[in-house]
Amino acid sequence: MNDWLNFVQRMARNPRAIGAISPASAALAEAMAAQVDFSLPGRVLELGPGTGAVTKALVRRGMGSDSVVAIEADATFARLLRARFPGLEVIEGDATDARRLQRLGPFSAIISSLPLLNFPNHERVSLVRELLRLVPPGAPFVQYSYGVKPPLPRSADVRITLAAKVWRNVPPARIWVFQAAGAEMPAAQRVWENVG
Repeated sequence: MNDWLNFVQRMARNPRAIGAISPASAALAEAMAAQVDFSLPGRVLELGPGTGAVTKALVRRGMGSDSVVAIEADATFARLLRARFPGLEVIEGDATDARRLQRLGPFSAIISSLPLLNFPNHERVSLVRELLRLVPPGAPFVQYSYGVKPPLPRSADVRITLAAKVWRNVPPARIWVFQAAGAEMPAAQRVWENVG
């Protein structure tokens, strides 16, 4: 309940930056974390972790909190994350600044709760292309969205996979995996049709 109240307060102050009406459910967080291959070298880059639902799912699946770098623009959420996950590196700042984020790598995967649909289409495409340069070829950029269609248009240089439909979330969500086109899919990546 505390997470929900914190989330609603932050959303009321800056709805464009939050982009959701409630924190990610455990089902959504678990389905996102399932897209990450923990055996690959490098840390996971988490963009816009909010109250830490996905971070918690990563830790519950066996990833140490010191193997995650969280980029959170909201100072209240950043403090909450530091208190909940000792060892987690939390950077307060702009999760869309790929040049700055590059210095924090190497990364094995990106998990994003950024409100991509709040950005103009050309900015979304540009951002995902820039961020995909931070991970090895074939590594996943995991993004959830409430839309039926992917948050990116189909393009020649980004492979888009519907990895999961999560019904136990408010509202129901879809998980999309973006990868640099031409790269092999990681063996551990799971493609689900329906989740909860």
